[in-house]
Amino acid sequence: MRNDMSSEQCTPKVRVVILLVIFLIAAAAFAGRLLSLQIAESEEYLEKAVPKNEKTILVQTSRGEIVDRNGEKLVINRGIQNICLNRSLLPYGKENETILTLLRFFDKKGIVLEDTMPMQKSSPYNYIEPEDSASKRKLNVFLRNTSFKAEELSGTGLYEKTYSRYKIKATLENIATEEEMRRVAGIRYMLEASDFSISIPYVLVNDADISTVSALSEKLHELPGVEISVENSRYYPNGSLAAHILGRTGPIYAEEVEKYKEMGYALDELVGKDGAEYAFEEYLHSEDGYKIVEYSADGKDILSEEMSETNPPVFGKTVTLTIDSGMQKAAEESLKNVIDGLNIKNIRNGNPERCSGAVVVTNCNTGEVYVSASYPTYDQNEYKSTVSDMLTNKNRPLLNRATYGIYPPGSTFKIATAAAALSEGIVDESTLIYDSGVYREYEDYQPHCWYFDKYGTAHGWQNVVQAITNSCNYYFFEVGRLLGTETLNSYAQKFGLGSKTGIETGEAVGILAGPEYRTSMGLPWNPGDAIQSAIGQSDNLFTPVQLASFFSTVVNGGTRYEVHLLKSINDFKTGEVLFEQKPDIIDTVSISPEHLDLLKKGMKSVVEDGTAASVFTGYKYSVGGKTGTAQKGSGSDNAIFAGFAPYDIPEIVVSVVIEAGDSSTTAATVAKSVFDYYFENTQSFSE
Repeated sequence: MRNDMSSEQCTPKVRVVILLVIFLIAAAAFAGRLLSLQIAESEEYLEKAVPKNEKTILVQTSRGEIVDRNGEKLVINRGIQNICLNRSLLPYGKENETILTLLRFFDKKGIVLEDTMPMQKSSPYNYIEPEDSASKRKLNVFLRNTSFKAEELSGTGLYEKTYSRYKIKATLENIATEEEMRRVAGIRYMLEASDFSISIPYVLVNDADISTVSALSEKLHELPGVEISVENSRYYPNGSLAAHILGRTGPIYAEEVEKYKEMGYALDELVGKDGAEYAFEEYLHSEDGYKIVEYSADGKDILSEEMSETNPPVFGKTVTLTIDSGMQKAAEESLKNVIDGLNIKNIRNGNPERCSGAVVVTNCNTGEVYVSASYPTYDQNEYKSTVSDMLTNKNRPLLNRATYGIYPPGSTFKIATAAAALSEGIVDESTLIYDSGVYREYEDYQPHCWYFDKYGTAHGWQNVVQAITNSCNYYFFEVGRLLGTETLNSYAQKFGLGSKTGIETGEAVGILAGPEYRTSMGLPWNPGDAIQSAIGQSDNLFTPVQLASFFSTVVNGGTRYEVHLLKSINDFKTGEVLFEQKPDIIDTVSISPEHLDLLKKGMKSVVEDGTAASVFTGYKYSVGGKTGTAQKGSGSDNAIFAGFAPYDIPEIVVSVVIEAGDSSTTAATVAKSVFDYYFENTQSFSE
């Protein structure tokens, strides 16, 4: 009985103890958590307790740069300020007044806005048919956007339709002169011809100077729709150097919209239009991105920055070209000096002809292009202000003659004929052919050797080395006849004549003379054509870059490499090589070492004793080459030279063509300047 009572008395005590223990454990846990919140995790909760905000910030990128093989910058980006019209901010119905105010502002600053509206600048405002391709393209865009018909524009049709469409007189007659109204109409035309829209602003002044921007900034509150935008513009540190290689950028044209939309481009982006800018667009192109920035509530502190995962910025890559800027400059200067001298001589003699030309230098063992020069040329930095004049210039400074000029190769083609004849066993080192001055194989066609026409005597007995040295037409007439056009052309094709070289910036194909081409023209192929083609005449037309590829294939022993301008693609920030171009073999042709030695001996003799000796007399370096003059119809003959250096183990090939150069020595003079640079800077090409 006593034990039961004791048990009942203990129960409340046990319960109290248990409750006390539980309380203490809970208190300890609470204290521990409180300690953790106040000390261990205080920063995290303090951050959550402080108000903050997030912003999405545009990260602007730059188009990739273009550099030469040694890293010298050829194309860079430069920040500029443009004065633009923004469609979304331009008050509807007030466009004319805004434009008039701007015109008067620009007049005070001496700034003339572009106006290619095909209409007279003064009364009676008749329509003028556009002549250049750029103006025609703008007219087509204008017609598409307005639904006007081309036939409605003649006479004063364009004047009447545009003045009505834009309400020129209704809005300006009492506040503007006739001339001002015409200029406003011109700007309205340009807006429509450039697809001016909410997404595509119109640049009135590109790269405006600081004083103009400052003065306009003070008036912007009076000019809704007018903006000053900052953008990266392409800048060419060396002015006109390699202008035809580098190319240019421009806006996306209406006919290109679908293409670039599919590629994910914004329609207001600048894209490559020609040259390296176009050829390597995929590497040079950049894409603006976004980053998420966290600010404190007061906006004073940046708490974090993180690039958007869905729209990260993509910077353009650095494109490294195979071009050597120093050699390019030497070649351009020599070409200019020679051509300018010829033009001055023509002017003094009352000759209306104007010369032009091109130089190409390649590495004959890789296909790399060290030089590609065309003259006349232009300054890339002044392109926009001079393009209208250049489009109508008869000397065609925009034409890249190195890759798109096609010319008869003249006697330089004789190297192909000699190589084919040696390989086919038609001739060997000891074979002699007698040049009597007049080739009498055909009764109805008996051409002369050039030497006979010039000096009244003939070369006499000639072997292959002598025939190359003296450029003996008679010898190659006979060899061409014995070879036959089909066999000769099979070698010429392997040398790349009449075929694309592969150069990335585009090129003309040229013409390899023969029955196939004549048939395509609906004309016959005669025996006389066969022997003329063997000396580089007939229908043969090739580009300077093809001549360089052809001679490279010969002097390297028969390997035809794809010609290329791209050396590597590099990361814009780190310089890391992302891609490196390797030599690519297109074709091979069998040239034995013995036959190559004969061809080289002939070309060495050309510069020492033959047709180029007057240029290379006493030359301290050992080189080889072949001259050529080619008839081009009326006027002076074209002058051609193709050569290689060093003689023993060739590394470079130079081809020069001068239109209306008259004597091949003019072309050889340019080549000599290139050889000079090469030998004086051999270390630069030892990579």
